Amino acid sequence: MSERRKIQRKSISYYMRVMDANENQMIGHLADINLTGLRMDSQVPIKVTKEFLLRLFTTSDVADKDYIEFGARAKWCSLNQIDLGVYDIGFEIIKIAPHDAEIIKHIMAKYGSRENSSIF
Repeated sequence: MSERRKIQRKSISYYMRVMDANENQMIGHLADINLTGLRMDSQVPIKVTKEFLLRLFTTSDVADKDYIEFGARAKWCSLNQIDLGVYDIGFEIIKIAPHDAEIIKHIMAKYGSRENSSIF
């Protein structure tokens, strides 16, 4: 499978929780992110093409609020080849407020550890 992402995502070295805001249910933890998409680790598989309102919990050193919310579409979901109890899930960000996009930039700058080459 060839790389389709135009902007590389940054692996996140900080444990950040991701919630399905519509269902008010924790669904995973952020693994990498950029302004157009993210990869999350989850204990449960997600239906591909499903749209979500995701809530990403933040910290005071990157944001002026406890969380950001944005619309995202699940693009792929696969069982992690190393940790077989975990699913890797790729999302495309489809709607985000400008201020929340700035917070993502802060997250990438503060917690982004390296370029990630996972397929989006």
